[in-house]
Amino acid sequence: MSNFNEQVLRHWDAWEETTGDESGDPDAFVAWAMENRHLLPRPQDVRKLLRRQVTTALRQASRVDGNGVTYRAKQCVTLFDGDLALKRWFDTDHGGTSNLRQKAVRQRRDAIANDVFRAMCDVEHMKTQFPKDPPLQFVLDFTDDYEEKKAAAQQSRDADDEDAA
Repeated sequence: MSNFNEQVLRHWDAWEETTGDESGDPDAFVAWAMENRHLLPRPQDVRKLLRRQVTTALRQASRVDGNGVTYRAKQCVTLFDGDLALKRWFDTDHGGTSNLRQKAVRQRRDAIANDVFRAMCDVEHMKTQFPKDPPLQFVLDFTDDYEEKKAAAQQSRDADDEDAA
């Protein structure tokens, strides 16, 4: 029996053929897959769904420090016990050890580097696949993006402060 991801991909392909659309909305796909009984939650998945909701809440928790920097209040680090990967969450203000904080930062950077690598591979493939299209650009220097997001976050905080006053 194929694993769940393979099932999803197979059904997604069938759904794309059915709709004929150039792109698809996962919500519409899930509705179609459930209506056609291709994908249904299994009873043992309830715990996984709740765990995903909890980790999403932890990932989205943020605070603003005295310098006006918005930061993630909770961090995740993956530790290994032999071959078993253990996810551990800690509060960035009063939790975790120096070692956990270092590992969390290193793992976060590695994840970003992996995302950039995958994105560059995707861009290279699309350039090869569609050579007559205008060239795709993927700038690797994120300094301007960081500064823009930082300024937007500050502007949003200032607007919230004005609304509260």
